[in-house]
Amino acid sequence: MRKSILFILLIICSTLSAIDLNLPVSALQNATSGLVLLYPDPSASAVNPALNNPGIITSVTYLYGLKDLPCYNIHSALRYKDFGFYLGNSLLDHSLYRENSSNAAFSYHYQNISAGIGLRWLYNKVEGYHEDNSIITDFGSKWINGNVQTAFSIRNISQSSFLDMKLPVVYLWESVFKVSPESSFAVGLEKEDSFDFSFKFAARYNLFSMLTILSSYQYEPDRLGFGLVFNVLDMKVIYSFRTHQYLDITHYISVGYAFKD
Repeated sequence: MRKSILFILLIICSTLSAIDLNLPVSALQNATSGLVLLYPDPSASAVNPALNNPGIITSVTYLYGLKDLPCYNIHSALRYKDFGFYLGNSLLDHSLYRENSSNAAFSYHYQNISAGIGLRWLYNKVEGYHEDNSIITDFGSKWINGNVQTAFSIRNISQSSFLDMKLPVVYLWESVFKVSPESSFAVGLEKEDSFDFSFKFAARYNLFSMLTILSSYQYEPDRLGFGLVFNVLDMKVIYSFRTHQYLDITHYISVGYAFKD
């Protein structure tokens, strides 16, 4: 409880830098430090609206191990011919702090190139301090060249505001390289207004048909991620954890179902 109160006070003091936290919205993203090309997942559309992986996935975590700071997520994606559609919702809930993000995205896929646009409705309330909401526009693209996939996205391309102050614009780039039929390696970077570049590295290894291992490292700030994906037909269960420099480990559980083409 004491750690939770300190975390909320930190959010209040840092105001806009804590709003729209860009937290992982699934166990997969928790394992890969937010690199979303490494393993197909419906929640990838929340990071880059050009990505469309048909299915539905729901996730839950206690952020940084704080039992009174749960985070709930649900994401679904559909594909019709060359068009992709996505809906998702993420809720960070505490008696003193509440943040809800409802997402929708539309994407178009032509041969090896994809592009998408996303809309987010962000609601944030800090008890006794402020309450506001904002509509945010995101843009994303993806292209494939042989065994290499590359994606680029801009979060808050609309430069939307919250409490009459501009929310941060975040630039995300990543590439994934298929090393072998069983393994892939990803590298990416993240740049946010007024912050240094954050570099990310992740790897995937299919141990056998029912088990995939994921791991990642993030530099600035230093964080490690690890995850296990259990596949049974079109169902999957994912467990992951991710470290933090100052707070406790975040454990994540996701359950998903992949829609057939």
